[in-house]
Amino acid sequence: MVSLSDAAKALWAKSDRDKDGGEWHSLIAHLLDVAACAEVILEREPKKTLELYAQDLGFPLEQAKAWVCALAGLHDIGKASPAFQQKWPEGKKRVWDAGLTWTVDPTPPPNDVSHSVISEEVLPELLEERGWVPRAAQNVAAAVGEHHGFRATRQDLDDVTSREKGKGVWDEVRQELFEAVLEVLEVGNAPKVSIYKGAAFERLAGLASFADWIGSSFDFCPLGDDLAAYYQNAKVRAAQKLDGIGWFQRETLMPEPQSLEAVFAYLGKPDQPFKARPLQAVLERLLEGINTPALFLVEAPMGEGKTEAAFYAHLRLQSASGHRGMYIALPTQATGNLMFERAKAFLGRYGKSRRLDLQLLHGASELLEEYQKIRVRPNTPEGGEEGVEAQVWFSHRKRGLLSEYAVGTVDQALLGILPTRHQFVRLWGLGNRVVVLDEVHAYDTYTSGLIESLVRWLWALDSSVVLMSATLPKAKREALLKAFGVGEIPKVEDKPYPRITRVVKGDLKPIVETFEARKQPTLALGALPLDLEALAGKALEQARSGGCVACIVNTVQRAQDLYQALVGKADGVEVHLFHARYPLEERLERERTVLAKFGKQGQRPQKAVLVATQVVEQSLDLDFDVMFTDLAPVDLVLQRAGRLHRHERDPKERHAHTKPVLWVAGLEAEGVPNFGSAERIYERYVLLRSWLALRSRTHIDLPGDIDRLVQEVYSEPEPQGLSEVWKTALEQAQTRMEQRNARDQDEAAYAPFGEPCETDWLDPQTFPKLPDDEPNPDDDPSLLKTRKGRPSVTVVLLHKVGGRLCLDAGGQQPVSLAAKLELAEAKRVFARSVKLSRHELTQNKFEALKAHRKSQGLAAKVWSETPLLAHAHPVVLEEGRAVLGELELELHPELGVVYRR
Repeated sequence: MVSLSDAAKALWAKSDRDKDGGEWHSLIAHLLDVAACAEVILEREPKKTLELYAQDLGFPLEQAKAWVCALAGLHDIGKASPAFQQKWPEGKKRVWDAGLTWTVDPTPPPNDVSHSVISEEVLPELLEERGWVPRAAQNVAAAVGEHHGFRATRQDLDDVTSREKGKGVWDEVRQELFEAVLEVLEVGNAPKVSIYKGAAFERLAGLASFADWIGSSFDFCPLGDDLAAYYQNAKVRAAQKLDGIGWFQRETLMPEPQSLEAVFAYLGKPDQPFKARPLQAVLERLLEGINTPALFLVEAPMGEGKTEAAFYAHLRLQSASGHRGMYIALPTQATGNLMFERAKAFLGRYGKSRRLDLQLLHGASELLEEYQKIRVRPNTPEGGEEGVEAQVWFSHRKRGLLSEYAVGTVDQALLGILPTRHQFVRLWGLGNRVVVLDEVHAYDTYTSGLIESLVRWLWALDSSVVLMSATLPKAKREALLKAFGVGEIPKVEDKPYPRITRVVKGDLKPIVETFEARKQPTLALGALPLDLEALAGKALEQARSGGCVACIVNTVQRAQDLYQALVGKADGVEVHLFHARYPLEERLERERTVLAKFGKQGQRPQKAVLVATQVVEQSLDLDFDVMFTDLAPVDLVLQRAGRLHRHERDPKERHAHTKPVLWVAGLEAEGVPNFGSAERIYERYVLLRSWLALRSRTHIDLPGDIDRLVQEVYSEPEPQGLSEVWKTALEQAQTRMEQRNARDQDEAAYAPFGEPCETDWLDPQTFPKLPDDEPNPDDDPSLLKTRKGRPSVTVVLLHKVGGRLCLDAGGQQPVSLAAKLELAEAKRVFARSVKLSRHELTQNKFEALKAHRKSQGLAAKVWSETPLLAHAHPVVLEEGRAVLGELELELHPELGVVYRR
């Protein structure tokens, strides 16, 4: 029977000071609680997860599990110290009475030394006495010691003097606790690993924090005399807690291989069974025989079934490699919302036989109705719709990637490689998983660099990766393949676009396969000047002959101006406006309207024009009869063109537009063109190269010209025969672009907290600390970001009506901001939020917005204490307007947010 001295039993870990008698939980009990949670978590994980821990330690599975769970439990051994035991007077008296005293008081709160730092300081020596290699012991201690979010710096460790940690009897009692945990878990010999770095470090850190979160929620209960018996009871409680939050046994969805057509038979119709597209058939063939993690890079135009191919790849890779689930990362919240609905329908086929958790991870997920329908509170027996549920416990921003399945923005995954709080929990969630990165062409140099680092980490964590893109420039394609360990980049000239590249971990030679994409109508290419009047006139001319016309422009201001130019002359033509500068609930409503009118199943108007910005560029399944677009980088022009004659329709539905025509505003120009406000968004050099690639064309052949045009703009030398004026313009624009790219590449290289294969693993002297873990926090521009670009700020637009604040201009929805808001009310307020990037609002740390809030008498505390609103700034509108410094902001019912100086 494993037992402890009275002194060791007297140490406390948790207390409830508000209750009579001062209830408390002993330190050894908490250490065993967390070890038990780690063991139950691992028992519910696929076998592959435990195999990875065994691989890290060089041990058989059971021996590895014992050590890993013991280490997780020892995360709080630093609480056996004067620095911690001083914090509760009743607890301090008890340990003094037991003989655990000190002569010099430790540093008092709030400047006391953290027990987690003390754990990291004292644990290596204990491990070394058990036979651990010193450097490995230090890194293991650092991994479990950072369970509060950050690794200790060298200065933190130097602050752990004998005054803080105690000596003599304190050393003895820590040794006793250490040996008791190892004895209860029946730990054997120490491993001979020399460093314990990279993926092994992150795996241990993530598990320790997760287990601590669960173990810290245990009710206080008596310890008893038999620690082994207590531990077995703790495992029972751990299982109950995990059941309560929806963490069930991870099971393979498709244990026996099925064909892709069988898996997606539910998408077919009685008269039209589902048939695999060529892309899907090639991917299915490439998945044969794989039993280790792999990367698939899918380059194909829209409409080829990439999403279903990714879902199927998950099923096969999960079965073959023992992966624990899937995360689908997208560029925007809107694309995430749409993918969430598709993922929910797919997983619903398997959720009928077991409970599956599916989370939506982005800042506005609380407002998506389809997500809210499946939310389940802790400890509720009922599941969500179709066997798929979203447990509320995982909706916390740090926990979302622990869920078995999730859809969200790429930012959530990138936070796993940035030195933000608890990044290792996110990495743990992404490990041994299938991670799908969609629209990988959509990111700038900085974010692309971060994605390459993420792929290196996924390779190290034994995850599989599916990258999907319309097409990629050669350099970006090669960088992503190298990130997954490719030694020799294959030549793709022999394998024309569209194509799939497969990389199997451990095999340096990828396989590239091509396939035949569906034949799309050849696009006629028309040139227009950048002038809005010319664009408006031509768009109305096309709409009056019947059909649905899209006008996609590069800025919100230009969209608002074009809309106003159109509505004054519409004469029976419906005109709609869609961009990102609306309050969130209005933007979602406009998105639903756009899909209802121009989507695949939409009730198409007879004559209509949609004016939109880049919000319709990705993932929205829209179909137009004729399209106008501002000149943009050629890959984005092609992306927009994918919404032109997207679906097969009766020619009569197309009216006079039986053949697709793409009009490009800005393509008609004399000399070297100026692209106006577009140059604030896109590189002038890329715009000039795109103009040169398109200027002499009268048609675009799809999909044949997609890859040719992209490589011509991004990878090939400039065309011959240009004038000196053109050469100078290109040289100047290229120099500026290369300078910015070099800066962004450097920032992307230094932004991550570390790389998985670094030799000297995370020297604590240089380990950075950042105070938050939100993507792009608006209230502190100094934080590392997941994306570059102009600073932005989230504002909440409120109306002052009759002296009171309301959510609507009519005064029918009053709101009180006198105290912290409950979730339901916070969601109503957050629905009035909009992200703005105007310089006058973001300069000087949002000085104008802070002055406005003060002038309106709004308490900052209400916002900071309400999680949904913590990074938002209230703006009070009077008669629809607010003056913010030198800027007037108006919320127009049709145009959205309008700026005036």
